[in-house]
Amino acid sequence: MTITLFSWGYWGWGNATARLVEAIDKAEQSREFRPPLFVDARMRRQGRAKGFVGNAFRDLVGPPRYRWIQDLGNLAIATGSGGVQIKNPAAVAELVDLALHAADERRRVIFYCACEYPALDGALACHRRTITDLSLAHAKKVGRPISVVEWPGDAPAETLSVDKKMFSAIMRGRMSVPFADDRLPAFAALPWASMLTVECGDDGRTGIVAVGPARFSASNNETGFWYLPLIEPADPSATKEALSRRGVNWREAHGVNEYRTA
Repeated sequence: MTITLFSWGYWGWGNATARLVEAIDKAEQSREFRPPLFVDARMRRQGRAKGFVGNAFRDLVGPPRYRWIQDLGNLAIATGSGGVQIKNPAAVAELVDLALHAADERRRVIFYCACEYPALDGALACHRRTITDLSLAHAKKVGRPISVVEWPGDAPAETLSVDKKMFSAIMRGRMSVPFADDRLPAFAALPWASMLTVECGDDGRTGIVAVGPARFSASNNETGFWYLPLIEPADPSATKEALSRRGVNWREAHGVNEYRTA
């Protein structure tokens, strides 16, 4: 059986970590998995995202669901030399072993850092991509098939009804699609570049937009709203096939595709 590991970047979630964990746990529950384990793959646990400074995220999810593997961090961040230099490449053995043991409990592992995407314009942009390659090589060496994919993986399709005003705003270039809390289990699991059909509940018009997984807009964990981010402005003239092709290209350029042991 192939075990799935998730790569993920917490960009944009620093002020809404409780909502983040809610979304992730509901997404995994909808796929019949228990709440996942989180592996912090940073050299330093600091920065402006207060929900991820020091032990803040560990304290939120609880120590049993959190592991900091500092050896997976990027030494180039500490030295300012640029590029990627994993502190101790052999530490991927701990990451893979953790994922294999978690699978016995119907859990999966998400390893993370701050970067939003593993790649930009097809070029390496984050050390998570290097961790992916090292993990696949180790898993192949020990004879355990794994796959690594940017959270949340999968490829579901959904339809969302909005009012006339919101529909028009989206078709004119609005880059977010708000949705009600009860849609969270489905939308939390939408992968990057999913094709979302937006229906105007007032007059029956429809449009298709390319979106990423659910995000939460708020200054803190208590107020705000859920939304789906568009990866590009709506193009009412484009066919679904054309949008799908652009989505494939976008996923490749941003390094969010699934990678498997050969």
